[in-house]
Amino acid sequence: MAGVEQIEISKPVDLKAIESRLKELEIMNKKQKKASERLEFIRLRYLGYSTPEACTIRNVSIQTGYNWQKAWNESGMDSVMPNYGGGRPPSMTAEQKERFKNAVAKDMLTTVEAGAYLRGRFGLVFTPKHVRSMLRSMGFRHAKPYDIDYRRPADAETDLKKTSDQRWTL
Repeated sequence: MAGVEQIEISKPVDLKAIESRLKELEIMNKKQKKASERLEFIRLRYLGYSTPEACTIRNVSIQTGYNWQKAWNESGMDSVMPNYGGGRPPSMTAEQKERFKNAVAKDMLTTVEAGAYLRGRFGLVFTPKHVRSMLRSMGFRHAKPYDIDYRRPADAETDLKKTSDQRWTL
């Protein structure tokens, strides 16, 4: 039968509570924005729109609408906050990161040498680009192999060209 709603929405929360929660979520971070989008969908369902109509208004797929509605019927207001599950665990422990940071700082390793250190010491294989981004996130910056001081070699300009290996320092 056309026009008959297949799954009814349960209404454990008053419509005014939904609208007040929407106002709270106006200043949004990413999670709150998703919660606001879901809550707006539920509000439309409370106002009498069918699931496909509410999905069209919110610009989501009908299956997503039914998933949101099912979660609402099971958990109520708790279902609107997304659960991302934590993501992939890090490949290096905090202790390994600290040992790596100390080794790079002590020996002023290049990117290639830092990658070889990770491979040899911890058995971890990273691309050079990822090694660079890890070093940047640890506070390292590129530097020439020698500091500018009184011990600087006489032929420093030719010895320390941009083509030479750059070292990482804190």
